[in-house]
Amino acid sequence: MTYIVRPDLDEEQIRAVIDGMNTRIGQTGEVIATYPWNPPRRRMAYPIHDFGDGYYVTTTFRYAPEELREFERGLRLNNNVLRFLIVQATQANIQQSQQRAQQHAARLAGVPQGAPAGQPGTAPAAAGPRPAPASPAQAGPTPAPQVEQVPVQQPTPEPVAVQEPAAPAPEPAAVTPETQE
Repeated sequence: MTYIVRPDLDEEQIRAVIDGMNTRIGQTGEVIATYPWNPPRRRMAYPIHDFGDGYYVTTTFRYAPEELREFERGLRLNNNVLRFLIVQATQANIQQSQQRAQQHAARLAGVPQGAPAGQPGTAPAAAGPRPAPASPAQAGPTPAPQVEQVPVQQPTPEPVAVQEPAAPAPEPAAVTPETQE
């Protein structure tokens, strides 16, 4: 689900709206990941309730289908949510949401981009050899394998024979009473 929170709220109130949404989802379902967009405050294509921009948040969750209608009704009644969109996620979408939520948590904790996210809030160590972790559990998530980019060869088009338009057929001679005999 992606939803837009009113832009006139301060950070604490926005955080309260997001936490309230997660609590509401957690009552009947399971919150997998929640993260604001980067940058979270964006200009909308058209004004909604006299607001030209809003705070965009995405939440991935599991929810019982029979309970979803009541949840949507509650969203429509929430004055702090300008718009929302709920779609069914694929497994790839769920993994991507989890990664983005981890990146957001690392940004909040002050870990620079590219630094190991296993120890949030710590400054990167000085350059030099790093000790190997004692066990695989301490190693943290394994990095994704690097995928080699292979250029795609476009198929060469086959020559196409161009046909010239046929010459117009001669018009049939007019039938007159003299030529019928």
